[in-house]
Amino acid sequence: MLQKPEGNHSRRMLMLAVCIVTVFAIFAVTLFRIQIVRGDYYANLADTNVTTVIGVPASRGEILDRNFLPVAVNRTTYAIIFDYNYFPTGTGEEQQQQQNDCLRRLVTLLTETGEKWNDTLPISDTAPYSFDAERENSVKRLKSDLRMASYATADNCMEEMIRLYHLENYTPAEQRVLAGIRYEMTVKEFAVRNPYVFASDISRSTMYRILENNGAYPGVDIDTVPVREYVSGEVAAHLIGTVGPIYAEQYADLKNKGYAMNDTVGKSGVESAFEDQLRGKAGVRTLIKDKSGTVLDEEETTAPKPGDTVVLTVDTRLQAVAQTALAEKIAELRLKSTATTNGHDVKSGSVVVLDVKDGGVLTSASCPGYNLSTYTEDYDKLVSDPDRPLFNRALNGAFACGSTMKPGIALAAITEGVISPSTHIYCGGRYLFYDDYQPRCLGVHSNIGVVTALARSCNVFFYDVGRQMGADRMLNYCRLYGFGSATGVEIGESKGTLVTPESVAAAGGIWTAGSNLQLAIGQNGLYTPIQLASYAMMIANDGVRYKTHLVHSVRSYDGSAETLTKPEVAATANWSQAAMDTVQKGMVEVVRSGTAFSSFGTATYSIAAKTGTAQTGIKGQSDHGVFIAYAPVEDPEIAIAVVMERGTSSAASQVARRVVDAYFASKSTGDKPTAEETLLP
Repeated sequence: MLQKPEGNHSRRMLMLAVCIVTVFAIFAVTLFRIQIVRGDYYANLADTNVTTVIGVPASRGEILDRNFLPVAVNRTTYAIIFDYNYFPTGTGEEQQQQQNDCLRRLVTLLTETGEKWNDTLPISDTAPYSFDAERENSVKRLKSDLRMASYATADNCMEEMIRLYHLENYTPAEQRVLAGIRYEMTVKEFAVRNPYVFASDISRSTMYRILENNGAYPGVDIDTVPVREYVSGEVAAHLIGTVGPIYAEQYADLKNKGYAMNDTVGKSGVESAFEDQLRGKAGVRTLIKDKSGTVLDEEETTAPKPGDTVVLTVDTRLQAVAQTALAEKIAELRLKSTATTNGHDVKSGSVVVLDVKDGGVLTSASCPGYNLSTYTEDYDKLVSDPDRPLFNRALNGAFACGSTMKPGIALAAITEGVISPSTHIYCGGRYLFYDDYQPRCLGVHSNIGVVTALARSCNVFFYDVGRQMGADRMLNYCRLYGFGSATGVEIGESKGTLVTPESVAAAGGIWTAGSNLQLAIGQNGLYTPIQLASYAMMIANDGVRYKTHLVHSVRSYDGSAETLTKPEVAATANWSQAAMDTVQKGMVEVVRSGTAFSSFGTATYSIAAKTGTAQTGIKGQSDHGVFIAYAPVEDPEIAIAVVMERGTSSAASQVARRVVDAYFASKSTGDKPTAEETLLP
C-alpha cells in the first residue's frame, strides 16, 4: 500500500494556517478602522435621530349638478388607524400573541357596536371554506402570497394562514376573522411609512371607548377622515358611480401614480372617469425618532391638497322626475292583465334628455335603479336581483328603435332625391311589391304622403322608401346618425349594433330584400337610448350632432381655476332644406293628430316627436315602446328619448310627457338653482 509523502501534508497545513491568519487579519483591520479610526463617526451616527415620512390623504373633490346642488360630498367621520411605529410587531411568539389579542379586542368592540372593519380576503366567512368566484385575480394573489400551489383549496389557504399568523389557540370563527385582518394588513403593505386603515367609518361613541382604553390598543389611533356621502341617494346613481378600496390586482398600476394601498379609488361612473381630478394630492407627516425607535416629535410638513370639484350637466331635479315617472309607469303596467300584450311584462325603462345646444346630458335615467347611500350594504341583493338594477340601460341597453327610424329615413330619401315632399304611396294594409314577402302595416292608409306617413307611422310607405334607397345608402345615413358608434359620454357606453349585410354574412345569414324593408322601419339593429336622444338632437339641430357629455366643468378646490367642457361636433348631415321642413312638419303632426296625440295633444309648448313600436319576436311578449322628440319646435332646447323595454309606445310617450312638462314648468316658474339663504359649495 502506497503512503502519501509527509511533506505534502505539511505544506497543506501551512497553507490553511496562512489563510486563517489572513482572514482574521482582515477582520481585525476592519474592526480597528470602525472602532478606532472612525469610531466617533459611527457613534454619532448611532445617536442621530431618524426622520420618517408618512402620507396624509387628501379630501376627495365634490360632485355637483348643473345648478351647483351637491350630489357627492365628503362627511367627516372617525377612522381606526394602525401606526406601525407603535403597533406591536415582530415575528416572535410573544409579539404575534400581542398583535392577535389587540386585533381580537378591536373586533369584539366593533361587533358589539355593529360596525365593520376592512376585510377583503377572498374566502368565505365560515367553514367549509370556499373562494370568492368573482375575485379570481385576488385568489391567485392569495395563493402566490402564501406560496401555495395553484390547485390549493380555500381550506389549504386557511390552514397556512393559521400557521403563519400563529392562530392555533383561537376559535375557528376568530381564526377566520384574524386571518382576514392579518392578510389585509399584508396586502395593504402596512409599514413605517404606510399606516393601515382598520375601519374607515366608526361612530363617536366607539371612538371614545377606544380612546378611554388606549392601553388595550397599542399603536391604534383615531383619526378624523373624509368619507364619501351621496346626497342624491337614488337620483343619478348610475351616472355618479361608486368609490371603493384598491384591490391587490389594481395596485400594480396605481402605485406608479402615487397611490397608497389604503387609498380610495373611483370604481364606476363619474367617480371613476374623473378619478385624476377628484382624488387630490396627499400631504406629508414627518416623524422624528431616536435611535431606539421612540417617536420624539411629529408634524404635518406638507398639507394635503383637496381634489377638484366636478360640475355635471345633469339637472338632478329633472332626473328625479324622470326616475319617478319610469318607476310609477312600470308599476302601473305590471298590474295589468297578463292575457294581453299591453306592457304587463315590462322589464325596464330609460329616459335620456340632451341639451340641443351642446350635447350636455340633462337627464339619463335607468329603471330599476339603486341607492348609492346604501350601495355597500345592498350589494349582494343588487347583484342577485333578476331585474339587474346595477345595469345602466340608458347608456348600455340596446334595443330595436321601431318607427323612430322613419324621420331619419325620410330625411335621407328626400335629400337623395329618391322621393320628394309631395310623393304619395298607396297603403292597402300590406306591402305587395314582392310575391314571396308581403309584410303588413298597422293600418290601411290609402294614398299617403310623407307628412301623414310620419304622423300615422305607415309601414307600407317606408317599406317602399327602404326598397328604393337600398341597404348601402340607408346604412351610410345610420352611421351618420351615430348608430353603431359611441356618442362620447365620458363614463363609457355601448355602441349598440348596426346590422349590415357584412355582419349578417359573418354570422352565417343572408341579407335579403326584406332586410332593407325592416331596416327602414327600425326593426334591423339595436340602439341605445342615448344614441336615440343624440339622433333626435341631430334632427333638432338641422343636421348637427354634438358629442354627448356629462361634465360641464372641473373647478379647482379653491375656485381659482375652472376648465369648461367645450361643445364638440361629432357629425353633420347635409340634408336638403326641403327634407328638413317636411320631416319637421310630419313630426309636429305626430303630436297634433298622430300617434302621440293622446299624450301630447294638450301640451302648451310646441314639440316635434315620433313614436316607435319594436317587436321582440317572441310570441306573447309585449313590444318595446320607443319615443323621441325635441322642443320647442321654433328654437329647440332639448331632445329626449324614452325606451320602455316590453312597455309599449304609449307608455313611453306618457313618461316623456311628464319629463318634458317638468322641464318647461321649471323654466316658466323661474325656479332658482339654489334655495334662498343656501351657500353654494
